[in-house]
Amino acid sequence: MTRAERRGPLPAGSLGSLVRLPEPGEQDDGLVRLNRNERLEPLPDLFVERLRSLVESDLLTSYPVTDRLYAALAESLSVDRSQLLLSPGSDAAVKALYHAYVEPGDRVVMLDPSYAMYSVYAEMFQAEATRVPFDSLAGMDVERLLAAILPGVKLVLIANPNQPTGTLMPEDALLEVARRALEAGALLAVDEAYYPFSGATLLPRVAELPNLAVLRSFSKAAGLAGLRIGFVAADAHVVGDLYKVRSVHDVNAFAMACALELLAQPEVIDDYVEHVREGERVLRERAEALGLTVTPSYANFSLVEVADRCPAADLVERLRDRGYIVRGPFSAPPLARHIRVTLGPPHVMNKFCDALTDALSQDGSNGS
Repeated sequence: MTRAERRGPLPAGSLGSLVRLPEPGEQDDGLVRLNRNERLEPLPDLFVERLRSLVESDLLTSYPVTDRLYAALAESLSVDRSQLLLSPGSDAAVKALYHAYVEPGDRVVMLDPSYAMYSVYAEMFQAEATRVPFDSLAGMDVERLLAAILPGVKLVLIANPNQPTGTLMPEDALLEVARRALEAGALLAVDEAYYPFSGATLLPRVAELPNLAVLRSFSKAAGLAGLRIGFVAADAHVVGDLYKVRSVHDVNAFAMACALELLAQPEVIDDYVEHVREGERVLRERAEALGLTVTPSYANFSLVEVADRCPAADLVERLRDRGYIVRGPFSAPPLARHIRVTLGPPHVMNKFCDALTDALSQDGSNGS
């Protein structure tokens, strides 16, 4: 529809050319979703029963109170309360960073490929996205990344581990990026959504780096994807800026109650992380036996290179026919011959590998 054909108010200019696909409105009944990096193992029964016991009338009828969760987070992370801001998932934190620090025409540096919403928000806020590409899955060229951080850059977004590559940038490289960003007058945001799987974090550096923001989520290893809760750890001045653009009561009371329980029972996360590591070993061994290559990952997903065995697009469809949804194909050259598979416990990965074996044998694609 053209602007001339449209009736009623027009959106802001930055939204006129922005295209976003609707989110799925229905469950994929009977299909196992290995495409969204969700927790693939149910939360423990005793833990779920404890969550059920928290649902009382006051929790639902009163506006959320944040004090207890902030205190527990500050103690768990060994940071000051003034350095924390709750958010409805780490995605909302990214949007808040744009809102607080990026004006039309400013430049934002990000990896390519990386989390898709980084570039969507750049377009939404009329920023110029500077994408630093991966030449290979061996890792990012840090010198190329540093060269992109010039005056005029206001925000540098690094998912670490990165998604969808699963790669991890070493701490010394991130610190070099932080120093370069500070010289340019930019904020460095390190998105650690997959931190429980990587164990690598820059959060202890928040106290010494005034331009560093670390983003975390309870969606992945913690399994609270449906509740939308995360947080930002940053210098108190950065937290204050982000607070100015937040919605009132933007994190719901039940989400906070569940996060509190997880902080009190860290084994819920730790046990699942170990199960995912065991599942990754299953996928790697069985995929390699099929002549495929699994790229090392520091997250809860793995890239599987299908090489010449089967075009990635065809394999995605064959797996769907067998009850599994995976991601692919990808447009980025280093990922062109890969599919991305969410990792889960060994019994999930073994069943998936059975389907993968069958899919590759279709129409003689087993190479025989």
